[in-house]
This record gives sequence, C-alpha cells and structure tokens, in this order.
Amino acid sequence: MSRNKRKQSFLQTRRFKYGSAAAALTVVVIALVVVINVIFTAFAAKYRWYADMTATKLYELSEEMIDFMDGVVDTKISIIFCEPFDKLEENVYQKIVYTTALNLQNRYDWIDVSYIDIITDPGSVKPYKTTEASRIKTTNVIITNGSDFRVFAIEAFYTFAQSDNSVFAYNGEYKIVSAILQMEGEHPIAYFTTGHSETVDNSALWALFEEAGFDTRSIDLVKEDIDPAAKIVIINGPLYDFGGYKDDVNEIAKLDRFVDDRGSLMVFVDPETQELPELEEYLSEWGIKFGRAVIRDYSNAVSTDGTAIVSVYPTEGLGASLHKGIRDLESQPKTIMRYCQPIELLWEKEEARNSRRVSTILTTTDKATAYSASDGREIGKGPFNTLVLSCELQYILNDEMFTYVMVGGTSQFGSDAYINSNTYGNRDIMYAAMKALGKDKVPLELEFKLFEDNSLDITTAEATRWTVIYTFVLPVIVSFIGIGIWAKRRHA
Repeated sequence: MSRNKRKQSFLQTRRFKYGSAAAALTVVVIALVVVINVIFTAFAAKYRWYADMTATKLYELSEEMIDFMDGVVDTKISIIFCEPFDKLEENVYQKIVYTTALNLQNRYDWIDVSYIDIITDPGSVKPYKTTEASRIKTTNVIITNGSDFRVFAIEAFYTFAQSDNSVFAYNGEYKIVSAILQMEGEHPIAYFTTGHSETVDNSALWALFEEAGFDTRSIDLVKEDIDPAAKIVIINGPLYDFGGYKDDVNEIAKLDRFVDDRGSLMVFVDPETQELPELEEYLSEWGIKFGRAVIRDYSNAVSTDGTAIVSVYPTEGLGASLHKGIRDLESQPKTIMRYCQPIELLWEKEEARNSRRVSTILTTTDKATAYSASDGREIGKGPFNTLVLSCELQYILNDEMFTYVMVGGTSQFGSDAYINSNTYGNRDIMYAAMKALGKDKVPLELEFKLFEDNSLDITTAEATRWTVIYTFVLPVIVSFIGIGIWAKRRHA
C-alpha cells in the first residue's frame, strides 16, 4: 500500500476524527475561557467585583459610612482625581481612596468619580485653586458639589504613627463624609467668642469645626446675642474676663441662657492667664475650677521641658466615652496637653449637684508636678485632671436631654501642631466632643482602619480548605468531565 493511501486511510479512521474533534473542542474551550476571563475582568474592574479579605476591610464601605451616606440629602457630588485611573492603581495609597470613591459611585447615583490629567492639561484644575499661588498635585483629590469644593492631599486620608511618621491607618471614609457634610444644606452653628483676646478665626480649632460640618462664626457677646439655632460656644484662650451682672452687658447671663436652652460650652484657658472672676464663678457652678499652675512631667512628655504632656486616658465616667475608640486600639495614639494647668473638680465624680455631674476626660500620670504660674514654686504632685466634662440632665416633654460644659487647662489643645499632624489623638477627642456637645451629625463613628494590618482575615483551616478546593477539587472535577466526554465518544 502506498504512503499516500495509508495516510488517506488514517485520516478517515474514527481515531483521527475523534482526536481532531477533541483537539478542536480543547481549542474552543481555551478560547472561550480566555474570552470569559477578559469579559469578567472588565466587568470586575468596572463594578468592583472582588472579595475583601483584609482584616480591617480596607476596600469596602463600612456600615457606619453607609449609615451616614444614606442620611445625606441627595446632592450631586463629584470626586475628582488628578491623574488617569490606571495610574491610581499603581500606588497603594491612592488605590484605596480610589476604591472607596468607586464603591460610593456604585452605591449612590448622585456621586460621580472622574479624573483630570493635570500633566497634559494643567489648566483644568484652575477652578479648584483658591489663589493663583495654589499648587495642585497629581496625588490630590478634589471633592466638589459644583459651587463649593475641597482639595485634599493624599496624606489627609491617612493617619501617621507618631514614633516614625509611618502610615498607621486609613481615615478616608471620615475625610470624604466630612467634606460632603460641609457642602450639604444647613449646618449646626458653632460660635467662637471675641472681645477677650481669644484665639479665633484662622486657628486650627476653627478649621476643625468647619471640617466637621459646622457653620463656624465669631461672636462678640457685648454687641450680639447667640442665635437660638447655635449648638456650641467656644471660648478659646481668653486673656480678659467676661461681663457679669455688674457690667453694662452681662455676657455670662447670655452664656447661661444659651447652655440652659440645651446649648453646650467649651472653654480653654492657659495657666498664666489672669484671674477671670465672672467666668470662673460660672464654671464653679458646673463643679470646675482652674488650678493656676503649670504641669510638668519629664517622664511622660514629648518635649524636653516636660510641658508637652502625654495624656492618660481614664476608663470610667462620661468623659472616658470621648476616647473609647482610641483606647480600643492596640497601639493608641498620644493625646498632648501642652503648657497646661490642672483642672480641679469641686465635687466627687459620682456626686450630683442640681442634676449636674462632672467627670474627667484626660489626666496626667502620678509623676507629674505642678508649679505655680506666678512664682514657679512647686505646689503639688500628680495625677492632675487636664480636660474635664460636666453635664446636666434636663427633662423636656418627658425626654432626657443633656447639656455639657467642657473645660481644658490649655488653649494649645487645639493648636495646629496637634490637630493637623495626623499623629496625635487630639483631633479624635475633639470630634467626639463635637458629636456629644453639638448633638448633631458629626462623622465620629467613622473610625480609621488600621493600615499596618493588611493581612488576610481568614483562619488556617479556612486557608487550607480554599487551597484544597483550588488545587485539588476543581482539577478533579474538570478531569472527570473530560474522561466522561472521552469515554462517551470512544463508544459512540
């Protein structure tokens, strides 16, 4: 038999036909898998189909954020990145913020995510510059409602460790929600008093209230009355006293009426401030008295002179609730009270006076020492209270209502060094105080997600099970299917 005839005979055999069909089927299946993979990858990228197995769910919206966003009045919000999306995927810090934005866009039709390429089109960011000298970088994120906007550096979405300035946690949910709240409808009013040489506008504390969604205003109580819609009045570092009943205008009476009508008061006074008889008498009615001394704690301070004191967090009382989120962390950020005086409690924490109770927010260690602000002599050993909270229970239409007075022994608690550094706990305690004292929506529950723990949050047993599924079970299933097809065709 000739070679051609033998070749022709082989091509006509069932073995060749079924072998060719099997080969063709294999090619088709592989091609189909590739096509499906490409399509699935495209949809997964667009609609964020993934399983976030990080311990702190960095790539998912928290339930607390969803609760906040569900309560926001629909208003068109744009989250704009300053370089193409593919570039954002290359940087882990930008990618997490970008993922949060995309998750919001997929959940809420009034949120839009886009980008502008400031390298090829630098003029595109001009509408988002506050001055001609303003610089917007490729890592900036812009949040706008069309008429108002906020520009954030990528670092603003993270918290940094105080020890080595490394990235400690992701705080992007809070940053985005607070920006949206600032641009949404009516805002609760927070007044900063003036006329007593206080630190007012352009301060970090002022900016912090604005960032948290308050309508922040200054007020001269000699000339103005407090708006009934106000929630908080802040007295920050006064050098002179407030007018009392003997004066032409009784500023203390205005404050008293405001607090009595469910308002709240914050007072920060430095140790070397002269006596303020009217203000101090009013605070004494809330169980609070200034110590008139400078506290130093050389063993527990971040400054060589011992005045930048690292606070101790009490675990009991109403005041302790303001830093519970901090205390629950495995590595707690430090809260600094710099150049601070002791705050004395005029009655015991458990004792109530006229439905008022006083509690401690922050203290020093027992190694702290207080020195007289006037002559520098030693006047006592710690621990000392440095930030305290007094509250009063009222019943209005059978509902319990609380009013608060918070007092700190230094005006530097809300200074730029400790509020805007992203390394200290001062900011978080102020947010908690805003929520408690302001009685309005402040995104306090949006706790930061630990960035250092980016491990898979699954047990060893779960990891073993998934390994078996992917390396053994699935291949066996595919093999049985292949054997079944081969046997069926062989005996056809």
